[in-house]
Amino acid sequence: TERRLHAQYAAALPLAEAATALAWAEEAVSERASEGPRRLAAAVRDNTHTGPLPAPSRSAPALRALDDALLEAAEVFDQGGGGDLHTRPRTARDRLRAAFGTAGREYGLRVALCFGASSAVAQALHQTQWYGEHEHWYWLPATAVFLVKPDLGPLASRVLNRAAGTVLGALLFAGFAVVLPRPEGLIALVALSGALIPVATRHFAAQTAVVTVLVLALVMVGGEAQASAGRIGETLLACAIVLIVGHLPMPGQRGGGVRARLAAASRAAYAYLTHVLDEADAPRIGGSGTPSDHRATRWTLRREAYRTLAEARTAISLSAHELPALARHTEGADEVADLLERLVDTTTACAVHLDDTGRIGPRHTERLAAVLDELDGPGERVGLRLPRTPLAG
Repeated sequence: TERRLHAQYAAALPLAEAATALAWAEEAVSERASEGPRRLAAAVRDNTHTGPLPAPSRSAPALRALDDALLEAAEVFDQGGGGDLHTRPRTARDRLRAAFGTAGREYGLRVALCFGASSAVAQALHQTQWYGEHEHWYWLPATAVFLVKPDLGPLASRVLNRAAGTVLGALLFAGFAVVLPRPEGLIALVALSGALIPVATRHFAAQTAVVTVLVLALVMVGGEAQASAGRIGETLLACAIVLIVGHLPMPGQRGGGVRARLAAASRAAYAYLTHVLDEADAPRIGGSGTPSDHRATRWTLRREAYRTLAEARTAISLSAHELPALARHTEGADEVADLLERLVDTTTACAVHLDDTGRIGPRHTERLAAVLDELDGPGERVGLRLPRTPLAG
C-alpha cells in the first residue's frame, strides 16, 4: 500500500505542473479537463482503480501537458509502480547554514538564556526549600526549553496554552487523586492518558493537560503525593521566563528566522528559474543530458522551490502573530513571498511551454522580467539579497 501511494504521489507531480501552467494562462478550460484529476483523487481516497479517464482538448501546451500527465498517471494508478519523488537531500552546507546562520544563532541564544535563567531560579527555589519534599527541580528548565521551540506556534500563544493546559491538567489530576484507589486507579489513569494523547494533539493546551495528568499520575505512583502544586508553579515560572527572554532584543538584525526562510526560498526559486532557462538554451549551446534527465532535475528543483516557499510562509505567519514589537521587524515579507510564488508559477508555465514548443514564448519572458523587476524593491526593504539570473542574456 505504501509503495502504491508513493507511485501515485510521484505521478501527481506532472499533473500539478500542468495545472500551474493552466492557472497561469488565466484562460477558461472545459469541465472535461478537470474530470480526470477528480477521478484520480477519488481513486486515492477509495483505494480503487481509476477506470477510463476522459482526455482533455489538446489545443494548448498546458492542456497537452495535462493530457500526457493523465495518461501516465492512469497507467501508474492501475499498475501501482512509478518513479521516484524527485527529492534532493539536504547537504552538509545546508545543515551548517541552518545551525549557524542568523536564525540558528538567534534561536540558540534564546534557548541558552531560557535554560540558564530557569536553572538558576529552580536551584534558588530548591535551596530555599520552597519545593518542600518535591525533588524534581529540573522540570522548570525542561519546560522553559521546550516552550522556546518555534514549531509550536507563536510565542505568546504557546506560552498561554501551556500555562492553561498545565493548570487544567493539575486540577483534573487533583480531583481524580481524591476518588481513585491507589495504586490501581492511578495506573488506570496513566493508561487512559496515554490513549488520549493522539486525540489531544489537535490543540496544544489539550495536549498539555493530558500530558500533565499522565506525568503527575506516574509521579504519584512513584510515591510523591504533593507534585500538583509544584508543577503549576514551575510551569507558570517557565512561561514568564520564556515570555521575557523571547522578547529581549538580540544582537544583530531582528526577524532573522523569517529572512533566513525567505533567503532559502529565493535561492530555490532562482535555481529553478536558471535551470529552465538553461534548458531553453541547451539546443543552441549544445547542452548535454537526455530530456528525461533534465525533466527529473527540473521537478526536483520545482519541489524544492515550493517547499521552501511553504516554510517561508509559515515563518511569516508565526512572526505576524507575535507581539507587534516583533512583527514590525518582518514587515513586507509577505509581499516578497507572494512575488516569489509568482516567479515559481511563471517558471513552471515556461517549462511546460518549453516542453511543448522547444522554446519560451515572448509572453512568458515578459512576465518573468516583470516579476523579477517587482522583486527588487520589496526584497531590498526586507534586507534580502536576490540572486542574479541569465534572463537578460
